[in-house]
This record gives sequence, C-alpha cells and structure tokens, in this order.
Amino acid sequence: MNTDHEDLLRAVARLEETEAARNHLHTYAATLDAPTPESAAALFTEDGVLRTRLGDFAGRAAIAAFYRDRLAADPSEKRHFIVTPRTTWLAPGLVEIASYFIFTARADARSVIGWGKYLDRLRVADGTALFEEKTIEMHVGTDLAAGWPLP
Repeated sequence: MNTDHEDLLRAVARLEETEAARNHLHTYAATLDAPTPESAAALFTEDGVLRTRLGDFAGRAAIAAFYRDRLAADPSEKRHFIVTPRTTWLAPGLVEIASYFIFTARADARSVIGWGKYLDRLRVADGTALFEEKTIEMHVGTDLAAGWPLP
C-alpha cells in the first residue's frame, strides 16, 4: 500500500511540474505582448539558451541583448498565441514542450502575421518554471499586403 501512495505522489508531482511549465508558455506570450528585454530574459534560467535562426544566445545577458536588438528592429505592437502544446515530463524538475505559435502585429500603415514552432525545455522548482532552452523556428512572417502565396 505504501508503494501505491508513493506512486500517486510521484504522479501528482509530474502533473504539477508539467502544468507549471505549460503555464510558463502563457507567461512568455503575455510578456512578449508588452516586452522589455529584461522581462523576456527573466523567463530563462541564469544559464538558459535561446536558439533562433540568428544564432544561439546563452545566459540572461545575451538573451536580453537579443530581445533588445529585435525590439529596436521592430517596435510594432504585437499579440502572441501559443497553440497545441505537447508536454513531455523528462525527469524530476524537467519538462519539454513542443508547440506552435502565431503572432499578429500592427505598425504605421502595416499589419503583420506570422507563425512557427517552439521547442522548449523548462526547469521547474518549487512550482516555478523557467526556460532552460528555447528554440524558435519561424515559418512565416509577412505583412497582409504581401501575404504568403505559393511559390
């Protein structure tokens, strides 16, 4: 009977860690809707890694610099949406989530839409999740005038 109880406690711990990690994706999306470089970097572990088509950025300072550069290059107002997250509990305190994202943006005389994939590995401690690794794979980013016609 003791083993059943311990199994149940482990199962509940896995579910709680997985849910904390999934909720962190929503925190990320909300942060990107009104970001500062520091607020985005704070969602990562101290030694976290952000992987993008522009390169890999290791540590909060490098991640903040990435977001600072991106925000300066495109200051448009954006909304981010996380779609179809698939969670995998890897080990105590470690969860992987694969998901799609969609974003919209508006600036002077221009509306933008884009989408792609995230692959995230999150550390969870005391109910708090942080990105240990985040991979962003952009598929499309276009304005509504150009659209995304077939080649």
